[in-house]
Amino acid sequence: MSRKRTVYSAEFKSKLVLEVLKNEKTLQEIASANNITPKNLQNWKKIFLDNAEIAMEPSKAVKDYKEDLLAAQEQNEMLTKIVGKMTVEKEWLEKKLKSLDSSDRKQLIEPKLNTLPLTQQCALLGLNRSNLYYKKRENKKKEEIKTQINHIFKDIPIYGAAKVHQQLLEDGFKVSLNTVASYRQQMGLKAVLAVKQVNTTIPIKEHKKYTYKLRDLDISHANQVWSTDITYIKTKEGMYNPPANPDKKSKQSYSKLVTICKKLEY
Repeated sequence: MSRKRTVYSAEFKSKLVLEVLKNEKTLQEIASANNITPKNLQNWKKIFLDNAEIAMEPSKAVKDYKEDLLAAQEQNEMLTKIVGKMTVEKEWLEKKLKSLDSSDRKQLIEPKLNTLPLTQQCALLGLNRSNLYYKKRENKKKEEIKTQINHIFKDIPIYGAAKVHQQLLEDGFKVSLNTVASYRQQMGLKAVLAVKQVNTTIPIKEHKKYTYKLRDLDISHANQVWSTDITYIKTKEGMYNPPANPDKKSKQSYSKLVTICKKLEY
């Protein structure tokens, strides 16, 4: 069983040290009389003499203490600023890294780095450590279907997803239409149209071009500027072409004439 250590008060230590300094008794006598070891008395005497200057000049000791305290506070403030800056930079960097794809973050791992273990690297990058040991399995069936889709596109580029799906079924592949459409989208394949699309936005050079009359015009009141619009609606009776003449300011239309045309002739 361990013995409890005896704690002596500062008053008791000072009393014994002063008694030692009087040289009226030997060190061993004082130690024996107070049931302590001579080594303790020697240590207390050394501490007392080393700090005697404080007792003689307390103002200097207080001044030195204040200067040391002020320097420690300044250093503490400087370190706090550095830590705060590093914390902000670390949080910003973590957000940027976590926005990357998991495969890109996985490439940043350095297994041979001794100063930073893998566990901490994965934690900083927001990765699960088990992802480091995962090896992606190759889907041979998927690759075969993609290869066949590519061959069909080279032979008949006008085929869309439905036609390609039908061709794959005939070739012996069991695959759904949605899967075929998804694979074609991943491969960037689109049906090549045999008919060129008509672009209605290309102007005819022979037609006269009119300037825009309303540019920089201040439309401030109703019945100042009118416009005309017409649309065509196909019905069983024929074609409806309802015209409209809206006012630019009030947005109201006063013409609701509807004409039924059996044949449109221009």
